[in-house]
Amino acid sequence: MRTLLDRAYESRWKAIDVESLRAFDMDDGGMGSLLFETTKPDRFFGRTLSEGWFKDADGYLVMLYLNLDKEDEIFELDSWKVDFSPRRRLPQNEADILSGPAKMD
Repeated sequence: MRTLLDRAYESRWKAIDVESLRAFDMDDGGMGSLLFETTKPDRFFGRTLSEGWFKDADGYLVMLYLNLDKEDEIFELDSWKVDFSPRRRLPQNEADILSGPAKMD
């Protein structure tokens, strides 16, 4: 989460205290997506703020998208594995989350 915020083009996102955010697991088959809590009803996807990818323990790619809602507030961390199986690990550090075109080697 911190890595994706730090890589956002808009500097205001770098100052967010990620420890203060409350999130809930989404029903995504174990791929690791999170929905962030809000008091606002009827939130909808607005735009992607930042994205990256990493390789899971089995070698399959896990795509990460940090999304904002229509009011430009943090909405969800969309995590999905390209073969739609459950994610086996989290990225170990910032260098684990890559930018640019995802590649299977």
